Amino acid sequence: MAQDSVDLSCDYQFWMQKLSVWDQASTLETQQDTCLHVAQFQEFLRKMYEALKEMDSNTVIERFPTIGQLLAKACWNPFILAYDESQKILIWCLCCLINKEPQNSGQSKLNSWIQGVLSHILSALRFDKEVALFTQGLGYAPIDYYPGLLKNM
Repeated sequence: MAQDSVDLSCDYQFWMQKLSVWDQASTLETQQDTCLHVAQFQEFLRKMYEALKEMDSNTVIERFPTIGQLLAKACWNPFILAYDESQKILIWCLCCLINKEPQNSGQSKLNSWIQGVLSHILSALRFDKEVALFTQGLGYAPIDYYPGLLKNM
């Protein structure tokens, strides 16, 4: 387990740097690099989620103080969101950061920020046709559906 922890920390630093490069440049080279590494990044996200789900939100923030930045950069990268199950794993990771009973305004602000990022992911998902049909059947527009879905999550 200790070796897994060390590996995750090294991987975390690598992916944080990689995401920063991908975020700063939208050149053909960075897009190709993203596509080349997106499967490995998704595997890292899986490992990260496995670690996060065993911690409470305060421990997560102590251990990975820049986790919000890492997840946010991933959430705004269309190549990552479009790849396989990445968006689902990102949602799982973000949910691990939510403090179920916020004790101060900082925790409440973090929860609010997470809800905004989750809303972004949900609205960016490409199952809009299915959601539109489903929500129309319920009498809602998709834009009204996402906040309700987040509240229920």
